[in-house]
Amino acid sequence: MSTWRLLLAAVLLSPCPALAARLRVCTDVHPHPPYLMPDGGGSVGRMVAEAAREAGFQIEFYAASLARCRAEARINLVNGYPMTPYLPDVLDYVVYPARLGVPDPSRATVRARVMLFRRSGTAIGWNGVRFEGLSGPALVAAGGVAMNLALTAAHARVDQSGRSLQVNFARMLAGRGDIAAGFEEEGMRLLRLPEFAGKVDVLPVPLFEQAYFMVVTKPYYAQHGPAVERMWDAIGRLNQPAKTQKK
Repeated sequence: MSTWRLLLAAVLLSPCPALAARLRVCTDVHPHPPYLMPDGGGSVGRMVAEAAREAGFQIEFYAASLARCRAEARINLVNGYPMTPYLPDVLDYVVYPARLGVPDPSRATVRARVMLFRRSGTAIGWNGVRFEGLSGPALVAAGGVAMNLALTAAHARVDQSGRSLQVNFARMLAGRGDIAAGFEEEGMRLLRLPEFAGKVDVLPVPLFEQAYFMVVTKPYYAQHGPAVERMWDAIGRLNQPAKTQKK
């Protein structure tokens, strides 16, 4: 048999490589710079994409409202979300990276502070436990479950009809709310925009600070658990701060 026929036979008889499993990740249709953008950009999106590829997944980002992300995760139409705080009410359909039965902060995608913003010149205060001078609604972007829970626990009246923090800044300036809650980095970027500069202040004490995780649905974890664990391990490694070089 000629050499080329031997090579052809070897190729035909060799096992075909397995196709990479598709990982469909839902992102909020509204941007949250610098962490996550609708197209999967931002520091969290890029890190998750790299970790997923290292684990052998073919990742696909899909933008929708957070409510739709959750609804589709419940039926496994999407396989995960990259910035989920620990919420007991989602444990029936998603899996967190865990250690000893609790979410593992060493494998979180980000640890972020949520701050409170007010109209400049108002006397509203927040000491980390209770508000002073708050009479109108606290504005939270639609889908901000953890923010809603924290404000409700502090006896604030919450309005979640605004689509984003930027929309809520505009609503607050129009008198439709007294404060707005949102990620610190996102809010500080908004304060540099001409329409908000000098008109909105950030309160010094955060509403809370916590870890956010790349979660996957239970059916997806049941099918691809070892690869998901490798992805979570890669997230933990990629998310470590750069080590200071010895001089």
